[in-house]
Amino acid sequence: MSKLIRYFLLLLIIPLGWTGYSQNPDSITVIPMVTVKTDTVQPGQQKARTGRTARPDNFWRRIALGGNIGFQFGTVTGFNIAPEARIRTIDYLYVGVGFIYQYFRFKDYFYDLTEKDYISYTSNTFGGRIYARYYLRSLFDNWAGNFYAHVEYEYLHYIIPFELDPNGKYQAVYYPNDFYSRGREVRDIQSIFVGGGYSQPISNRVFLDFLILINLNDSPYSPYTNPVFRLGVGVGL
Repeated sequence: MSKLIRYFLLLLIIPLGWTGYSQNPDSITVIPMVTVKTDTVQPGQQKARTGRTARPDNFWRRIALGGNIGFQFGTVTGFNIAPEARIRTIDYLYVGVGFIYQYFRFKDYFYDLTEKDYISYTSNTFGGRIYARYYLRSLFDNWAGNFYAHVEYEYLHYIIPFELDPNGKYQAVYYPNDFYSRGREVRDIQSIFVGGGYSQPISNRVFLDFLILINLNDSPYSPYTNPVFRLGVGVGL
């Protein structure tokens, strides 16, 4: 695995947030997220926690649509979009699927020894995830019910338009002993996350969602640094 691949991956956005790049202090990361959440009144409950009569449970009220959008600006400019859908199955166990698309532009990453000029390049990443999340609302009828456990599998596929070549004319700016040529290098990364989080309501339909995860499949090629933090804002139907 070339060093270019390893450090490219460190710049990838995580699905509900991303890690920054330590070698680019001018990069600024913004992690907004919007989700749509179904009503979480459990079947059989006569009253919602607000004291109002709960609406009858049905199939459509078990489905949630949402996702997140993220941006990064600076020496590394990035864009991330990750829509997802989930359904409440048994009790407060949700099963979800999501799609991931990430775009990056690396400014002046290489120096062209022939043309005596700096070279920027762009890259695209595609992937998806499946996850299960269990809320503690069936166990606690207070703030403790907002805690949840989370397990997730994520797959990423990306292409870099350069490959390591000792005779190449492109010199890596941050690693001057590495040389590259134009090419096509493809990588597949699989991550397994476990962790938990807390969902804090701030009104009847709006909530804040905070999640901490550990990547069990961490490796030098992983785009994530443990622990992984995700922060979002949700709006219920």
